[in-house]
Amino acid sequence: MVWSYEGVPPDERTLKVFGRELRRLRIEAELTQEAVARRISQRGTAISNSHVSDIENGKATARPWLRRTLDETLHGGGRLERLWEELTGSGRRAWLHEVAERTHTADALYEYQALVFPVYLQTEAYSRAVIRYGAPWLSANELAERAQHRARRAQQMAKALSPVIWLVIDQSLLMRRYGSAQVQLAQLEYVVDLVERERINLLVVHVDEPRHAGNNGPFRVITSADQPEVVYVESAHQGQIITATNEVGRYRMWFAALQGVAWGPDETLRSIRNEMKRINGD
Repeated sequence: MVWSYEGVPPDERTLKVFGRELRRLRIEAELTQEAVARRISQRGTAISNSHVSDIENGKATARPWLRRTLDETLHGGGRLERLWEELTGSGRRAWLHEVAERTHTADALYEYQALVFPVYLQTEAYSRAVIRYGAPWLSANELAERAQHRARRAQQMAKALSPVIWLVIDQSLLMRRYGSAQVQLAQLEYVVDLVERERINLLVVHVDEPRHAGNNGPFRVITSADQPEVVYVESAHQGQIITATNEVGRYRMWFAALQGVAWGPDETLRSIRNEMKRINGD
């Protein structure tokens, strides 16, 4: 079931996509912006043709009643409402720039990872290795640009006072050797430094833990004071944004369950340092 959450403000790309479809329907109906505004105003709520123009150009948001009225006026057959749901509803596809923006401006993050460290905690060499083997079709220039961009964002996150970061990882993540053993060693050293400086709160779940709650895959709960709480869920081909309150609550429960079976902070650090020793002995 797909949910819509009007409390989550749409991003610029969402507004532009919706605006383009509105313009297409208007042109197809052979109506000017002024004619559309006049027909809607005749229904009881006055709007200006400049407001119609702003919506079409992605500069304004059409409220629910206006989306319905626009669709009826332009004989869209529910197209505008369905499109808005696809763009903003719970479970919709996540745009990477939107996720990055929400992540870096959040007040707190609650994240679980089993395969790789979060993008905002990766060294440039680690990022390069993950991207290179995960997207082998990229050119050398594209690979370098993406890795450098990730590294810059990670450095900004490391220096920032917020968001507060609570991260739970699977022990198997420590054992992976993206790029090389030395790349992984440098990544682990970087993470240990962040933990010791109390920039992040990190816990590890033992790979043999029988009550492991991480079988639902990686996710990130993003909490902000001025926006509703959302969840970013990763999959093999794309990410999704979850906004429905009951679904967000489930991910909070999963995260609490993961914290409950994870090693404590001291044991977590010991496990990372033991893995570093293992790498040095490789």
